[in-house]
Amino acid sequence: MDSRVIAFLPVCNEQDQIGLLLERFKPVLEAGVIQEVVAVDDGSTDRTGEILRQYSYCTVLSHSTRQGCGDAIRTAYHYALERGFDAFVIMAGNGKDDPAEIERLLAPLRAGEADYVQGSRFLPGGQSVGLPRHRLWAMRLFTWTFSLFLLRRLTDCTNGFRAYRTAILRDERIRWAQEWLGHSYEVEFYLHYKVNALRYRVKEVPVSKIYRSSKKRSYTKVRLRDWLTNLKPLFFLRFGIKD
Repeated sequence: MDSRVIAFLPVCNEQDQIGLLLERFKPVLEAGVIQEVVAVDDGSTDRTGEILRQYSYCTVLSHSTRQGCGDAIRTAYHYALERGFDAFVIMAGNGKDDPAEIERLLAPLRAGEADYVQGSRFLPGGQSVGLPRHRLWAMRLFTWTFSLFLLRRLTDCTNGFRAYRTAILRDERIRWAQEWLGHSYEVEFYLHYKVNALRYRVKEVPVSKIYRSSKKRSYTKVRLRDWLTNLKPLFFLRFGIKD
């Protein structure tokens, strides 16, 4: 696959992490693994926007107020499609994911083996450092539920480190802009369900996830109420309530 790849970071109030993360993108860009990194600043009220603009190789798209991670993702989708990118990489904007592993995610796409690649911290070769035990069990249960509904064994549905062909986003059967998907993570799980249900070539690859202790709540951290909200696309699609 000879293609143009965009890497996307949803960001809100990450002034302590975003600079360090962007520094780690330098070798990835220089090696041509990706052609552009774009951050959607979702209404940050700290110095995040200022820091983002210090990096000339990072395109910054801004929401004037906080709209939610789902809206940040859709903003990036529109940007990628309007500019003709062939592949889309999404990862956490708080430093939990390693840009050096983007090449691992893209390998099945480049080899023509997959259309959608899910990073898994639970496959051999993956790791999850500092993950709270209660979140581990929630992730396992969530992934088990997804696997049951799709009748396909999956190992890590909740990891937001993914890569996929933008052709998926152009598929008229995948309506990621629908209002019922809300403003949180529903759009990600909607897409994850649809690519499996529509029999796109889906592959999991091992990746790392590093959880750093922090006194503040992370923008991309799933909270208790989010687990229930994120199951909404699964039930709505499985029982034909929504498209």
